[in-house]
Amino acid sequence: IQRGAQLAALGNCATCHTAPGGETFAGGREIATPFGTIYSTNITPDPPTGIGRWSQEAFQRAMREGVDREGDHLYPAFPYDHFTLVSDTDSAALYAFIMTRLPVRAKTHENQLSFPMSVRFLIPAWKLLFFHTGPYEPDSRHDAEWNRGAYLANGIGHCGACHTPRNGLGAEIAAHHFGGGEAEGWHAYAINADSKSLEAWNAEDLHMYLSKGWHDRHGNAYGPMAEVAANLSSVPDADVKAIAT
Repeated sequence: IQRGAQLAALGNCATCHTAPGGETFAGGREIATPFGTIYSTNITPDPPTGIGRWSQEAFQRAMREGVDREGDHLYPAFPYDHFTLVSDTDSAALYAFIMTRLPVRAKTHENQLSFPMSVRFLIPAWKLLFFHTGPYEPDSRHDAEWNRGAYLANGIGHCGACHTPRNGLGAEIAAHHFGGGEAEGWHAYAINADSKSLEAWNAEDLHMYLSKGWHDRHGNAYGPMAEVAANLSSVPDADVKAIAT
């Protein structure tokens, strides 16, 4: 449960699954996309309106395959294209944490999407084109800390979901990984070699920025990034250092 709490913070889960002024994890937050508005779901263990009836296997399938308990394909606003990389052990820990939260009865609003994106049976075609299932495979060219950071940043942390540009169908453009993107009305800066920062970043700078939300040579984190930094301030420092690496 403790590790699951850390993973939930690394994944910014509460931020997306909590409406302004609402109960934590009860969903209802508006997520603006180029195709319309998606409302985050209730992931508290409430049986009728949350995931209280979900088994660990059903939870794992949602994370790994983007399919819910009823067998419906999930919209990739839930970033299962990243969560698929999460290990079975970490997925079990996250499930244990979420299932011990306060159950909240809160029905999710209907999504407001334009046609044809409003038709769920098109999602398997999107997956066929753009979705590759995990879990993460370590890169033997790099050390353990680098691989730990890659696993967290590309998996549960889903950094590329904001910091990578997308094509016309809403899929990340892999050739421009971390090349900058758009999220919730904010521009997420390039965090690869394409960075236009006037001050060059290094791992130490990034570690401080991620864990504290500011750096004296790079400024403060604002908007969605401020929420990310607030969550990262609560996780083991070794994980933040690995992401920075």
